[in-house]
Amino acid sequence: MRSLLITLVLLFQTTCLAHASAIVEACTNLVHDYAYSRDHDDPDGYANVFAKNGIFLFRGQRFEGRAAIRKRMLDSSGQTTRHVVSNVQVTVETPEKARVVSYVTVTIATATEFPIQTSGATALGEYHDVCAKTTEGWKIQKRQFVDVFTLGD
Repeated sequence: MRSLLITLVLLFQTTCLAHASAIVEACTNLVHDYAYSRDHDDPDGYANVFAKNGIFLFRGQRFEGRAAIRKRMLDSSGQTTRHVVSNVQVTVETPEKARVVSYVTVTIATATEFPIQTSGATALGEYHDVCAKTTEGWKIQKRQFVDVFTLGD
């Protein structure tokens, strides 16, 4: 009986670890899919990393719902951007919710012909995300950009 109990506990722990690993992977993919979609002029892909009622907070502005988030990207057309994301840390809170913090360095230019000469990064900060498991899979429920460094002249 004792060995059966130990086997069940180990099986449960292994299942939980595998489940947590899948959540970490799904949330990390959202972080990278956001950056890739933004940098490759894909407004639908950009908006679809968010839940249907997702919220994006950026420097005092609030964009709520996929349509508003998509419009935010469309309103900045003509820009070339690169989001370099690193140090992605996922904390699984429940089987349906995780928090993510990632570092981001953003460069934005109005030129479109490569290579683009730039004077440096436009923003250095962090994304603070709440990810949720939805009927569509894992999505960003809320994302907030936090400025960490400001760039002087």
